[in-house]
Amino acid sequence: MKSLVSVFVFFLVATVTSAALAQIDFGLAEGVVQDAADPTPWSGSFAAGLNGKTGNSQNLDINITMIADRETDFNKTSLLASYFYSANDVATVTDRFFGQARRERDLANDRWCVFAQAQYEWDRFKSFDYRLALHGGLCFNVFELEDRFLKLRFGGGASREFGSVGAEWLPELQFGGDWERQVNENVKLYATTDYYPNVSDFSDYRLVTNGGLEFVLDAVRNINFRMFALHRYDSTPVAGDQNSDLDYGMAVVLGF
Repeated sequence: MKSLVSVFVFFLVATVTSAALAQIDFGLAEGVVQDAADPTPWSGSFAAGLNGKTGNSQNLDINITMIADRETDFNKTSLLASYFYSANDVATVTDRFFGQARRERDLANDRWCVFAQAQYEWDRFKSFDYRLALHGGLCFNVFELEDRFLKLRFGGGASREFGSVGAEWLPELQFGGDWERQVNENVKLYATTDYYPNVSDFSDYRLVTNGGLEFVLDAVRNINFRMFALHRYDSTPVAGDQNSDLDYGMAVVLGF
């Protein structure tokens, strides 16, 4: 139940954040840039994977991911939500959720943009209730071709682990990027990573990396097959927690 509440809270925060950021005008050109009169609709994908076994031992693994994007001539809004659950015949061993909302706004030069980002992380087995991180800054399109692109970003913000002993907002920098390569019409590679060092101590940092390989199964129905990995690393975890959380697997992807 608590994981479902976390999913609901994330989408509520993401929706409110997106609506609020939509009111902010980041245009720095001589004329104030305006959104396109008829913005493109939302697009994205829903992915689900299931592994299990019964007999002398029982095991169940579930991964669910939803990605949603909305683009206009000047703005891009991206939502990511991933949930992972695993249990055996003894106990539940994995029950966690990761969500992110990011809004980008092009500047006068199409290669530069500003962004605002919110992250929400919940893990049943962590020593804190949940982590909230808010960041913003600049991004730069290194290149964007028909079959590949690379975007870098840098900025700052803060994160807080609610429910932990002495919880407080921790000022952080952010350095990251997104990369994608369309190998051919049926195969795509992608990766994204973000490094969040403590402003006053770079040895205290978080690292979030997501990547995968996607194959087209049915182009007409927009059905793909994905192999993926999501890695979250904290160099100074709360006492009793591990530094690294790695989720990986396979899933069928339905595009919309």
